[in-house]
Amino acid sequence: MKTNLVPIRVLLYRRHDGGADWPNLNLVDSDIRGGKVWSKYVDSEGIGWLYDKVDNLGTGAEHGTACTLVPKAFAEAAAALYPGVVSIISEADFEIFHNEKAMVKSVTEHLDTDILQGIAARVSLEVAEIAPAPSAAILAARAKCLDPADQNHRGIRKNLKKTWADNKIELDVTIDASVAQ
Repeated sequence: MKTNLVPIRVLLYRRHDGGADWPNLNLVDSDIRGGKVWSKYVDSEGIGWLYDKVDNLGTGAEHGTACTLVPKAFAEAAAALYPGVVSIISEADFEIFHNEKAMVKSVTEHLDTDILQGIAARVSLEVAEIAPAPSAAILAARAKCLDPADQNHRGIRKNLKKTWADNKIELDVTIDASVAQ
């Protein structure tokens, strides 16, 4: 479990070659970063980057944004080094970014078409009375495969990364009380 993380937003600027200019977060004290380069630190001690999929550099915008969760000391040092470019945001603002910008185009459910087609084929054979009626155990197994909340069976699964409420539990993180909702 990663505890007491703080959300930050980073403003990215478009380069003429189409790439993005990031602030040099390696200037954050090496002791704060655990001696790691900042990109590795954010992945190992935070949750990695979430990118704006709505108003982003790919749409021709002059700037875009990315957000992540990192330990408080890193967040404070980065915001102090790059005021106006790196900012600490509230968990509420992070949730809005997560749900409405970063994950807005993500699917709500993951569909395992092999399993679903198999169930559909079997049901059609049962309806046509070519296959015997299903047992209670088969009906129970089908119900689990068709229940998006049941993450232990293939079939239909809820995308736990779609909303911050679900993803926060899936990532097993806590937010520092100073910025928590």
